[in-house]
Amino acid sequence: VDVADYVAALAEEPACRAIACVFEGMADPGRMIRAAEIAWQAGKPLILYKMATGKAGAQAAMSHTGSLAGSNEAYAAAFARAGVVQVDKLEAVVETAAFFAKAPRPSTTGVAMIATSGGATIMAADKAELHGVPLPQPGPFAAGVLAERVPEFGSPRNPCDVTAQVLTDPGALLACTDALLADPAFAALVTSHAYAYASATSRLAVFSACAAKHDKIVCSLWAPEWLGGPGSRETEEDPHLALFHSTDRCFATLAAWQRRDALARQAPRDPAARVTGPGLAAQARALLEAAPAQALTESEAKRVMALYGIPVVEDRLVQTPDEAASTAEALGFPVVLKVESPDILHKTEAGVVRLNLSDAAAVRTACHEVLAAAAKVQPAPHINGVLVQPMLPKGVEVLIGGRTDPQFGPLIVVGLGGVFVELLKDAALALAPVQHGEALAMLRGLKGAALLTGFRGSEPVDLDKLADIVCRASELIADAGGVVAEMDINPLICAGSRITAVDGLIVKAAP
Repeated sequence: VDVADYVAALAEEPACRAIACVFEGMADPGRMIRAAEIAWQAGKPLILYKMATGKAGAQAAMSHTGSLAGSNEAYAAAFARAGVVQVDKLEAVVETAAFFAKAPRPSTTGVAMIATSGGATIMAADKAELHGVPLPQPGPFAAGVLAERVPEFGSPRNPCDVTAQVLTDPGALLACTDALLADPAFAALVTSHAYAYASATSRLAVFSACAAKHDKIVCSLWAPEWLGGPGSRETEEDPHLALFHSTDRCFATLAAWQRRDALARQAPRDPAARVTGPGLAAQARALLEAAPAQALTESEAKRVMALYGIPVVEDRLVQTPDEAASTAEALGFPVVLKVESPDILHKTEAGVVRLNLSDAAAVRTACHEVLAAAAKVQPAPHINGVLVQPMLPKGVEVLIGGRTDPQFGPLIVVGLGGVFVELLKDAALALAPVQHGEALAMLRGLKGAALLTGFRGSEPVDLDKLADIVCRASELIADAGGVVAEMDINPLICAGSRITAVDGLIVKAAP
């Protein structure tokens, strides 16, 4: 038996509320994904920490178990689709699993914070913002209770600093906690346990009773240096309290709790749903097989992409500077010139691209220059000619890529073009094909997503149209199966609803 068997067995175990898993990799990761789906259908949260995410760790895993560690990004995409809660630290596994074993389904997205320390509430606010956990203000009743019971040097809002005054007014903590947990704006409450001393342990009963009364969960941030001191064991054993040793992990868990619930509320995914029509796979394979080289030229790649309804810029192939000039006049200035060659995959680096050419003389000069630059490439490339294209107005540059993973099959990648992908590593990856909601989530989850929604007065990109193009590209890479090793649409120039691919690359898999 292996880890997938363990997960599937625990999913069917009535006494199990959540599954904690430390995972290296598998030669057949599809079995692990099926086990995760069994856990999802059984309503058992699977909390997983995957090691062997770096090169050295992957090699160690192979020598240790003989399994393949696999692509970390591909695993993450597959786990996310299966509803797995993936954590990035071993220390988070048990805390997160214990929380999910105790917590009911969230009644809303808001979280309240109450503590005797103003510093604890500030740290909570920081981490809540970092992880996208809302801290809304309480409704009228709870706000009235806080205003009445919190001293004037405290903070009668959310996060709530009740101050150390509760030592002399214990009833204030009960009143404020009960009011916050009764408030429909909050699904959970976070508090901080500042000191490991026996007298503070009595407060745990207050939090537990209020959580049980309102069928919610209270997260206790363990602040003392004495990790096993008074209060820690009592919190662990209480069915309504979740213990966290890190404010960051607490709010990361609350965010995962909300994401999992949002996924559960979505309509079931239809694996057969498509935005492109039937029969395209055979046509795409025919075009791919007709391409003589392993790497398709730009015009050949764009022909395959256009088959799937991906909008591509018009281009015309010419052989001479004079032909380039007359073609540019017919297309309309300004234009772009690019050398067309199956042997020059990265044209900008090779110096065989010229942009924004505004008259016939500039086109002739540029044509001489790009052909001369191509002649310097070693080994000597085969040159089909020069592409002449209209120069499109500026917009947000988006990259869509695809590749075939040896374990997971076709994958789709979306990111913002230029330095955002290369320098900031701002990209989202998913198993292909994706559906419209998944494509939208990928786009909205990018670090630079604000550029797509009208940053500093710029025109917002039509996200529905862009998501549709992502779906079409994902169906292309999925239909191509093992025939295509990698695909790039870079960039798509996006301005409002005008979205056009101005370059494309497809590399066929080795025979």
